[in-house]
Amino acid sequence: MTPTGMPSSAVERPAGDVERLAGDVERLAGDVERLAGDVERLAGELRTEVGRLAFHLRTPATRSGVTPTRLAALAALTRYPEGVRQGDLAELMNVSAPSMTRLVEILTEAGWVERRRDPSDQRCLLLALSPAGQGVLDTLRDEAATQLSAELADLSADEKAALAAAVPVLRKLADRHLDA
Repeated sequence: MTPTGMPSSAVERPAGDVERLAGDVERLAGDVERLAGDVERLAGELRTEVGRLAFHLRTPATRSGVTPTRLAALAALTRYPEGVRQGDLAELMNVSAPSMTRLVEILTEAGWVERRRDPSDQRCLLLALSPAGQGVLDTLRDEAATQLSAELADLSADEKAALAAAVPVLRKLADRHLDA
């Protein structure tokens, strides 16, 4: 018994609980640090491997003379079937206005992009993927998908399942940038 009449175990327990809580907090802080390090490492590894895979998937395009920037512009235009203003496309692709002007000239000369009047403002032009541009993009995507399918066929069932589970997560990460 303590001088206040409380059992001594009641006084000791809160002190023990505080010590246990302090230990738990320290362990959690260590877990947070490890997780932060793991997230940074994962981000670095993911960036590297996705970049390597993207490089190989662009091979059919580069063999056809379509640069990664041209391919990205064609792919971006598929999201805007009614067309998009050149400045908006430049911003979306993080390209300077002069670079976008030259890119649009190349894509237009190739017949892959059409310029249309903006129905909401006749002074402005919209860029839209032409049927020929859609055909080129479809062909390149089919070639890349065929190449990737052959490589996926060599994977184990567990590896294929892991990739299938990762697709929605990768899409979510990609969509964050498209919706920004």
